[in-house]
Amino acid sequence: MKSLVAFAASAALVAAPMIAIPHMALAYTTSWDYDPCKEAQKSATTRGAVTGGVLGAVVGSAVAGGDSRLGGALVGGAVGAAAGGAIGHNSVKCVSYPPHYRPRANCHWVQEYSGGRTHSFEVCRGSDGVWRASGRR
Repeated sequence: MKSLVAFAASAALVAAPMIAIPHMALAYTTSWDYDPCKEAQKSATTRGAVTGGVLGAVVGSAVAGGDSRLGGALVGGAVGAAAGGAIGHNSVKCVSYPPHYRPRANCHWVQEYSGGRTHSFEVCRGSDGVWRASGRR
């Protein structure tokens, strides 16, 4: 049990910078090259990979058992990170405008899957360079 707690603590220490780095990088992004939909995809991919990696490592370690727990954790973590990243990336889609809306300059249509439903909305860059939801759904 102590080794499982130690493993979980070390996995959390490894995962913490991976979660923080994308958000810190987002703070330094210049307004003219920032695409909110692409950034949402990157963030969802990172969260999925970290979550899948940690869960995969825990499950892999438990399934392997005995002297091969480290190997099981490494394989489980790699498989979990790959699967979680793919699932996270596919949860946010950058799509074209629906037929009943005309595209507007400095705006993007975003489709996000959360809470068991797909949400579609428009985000536009204001004169101050900040991206905000326009209210069009």
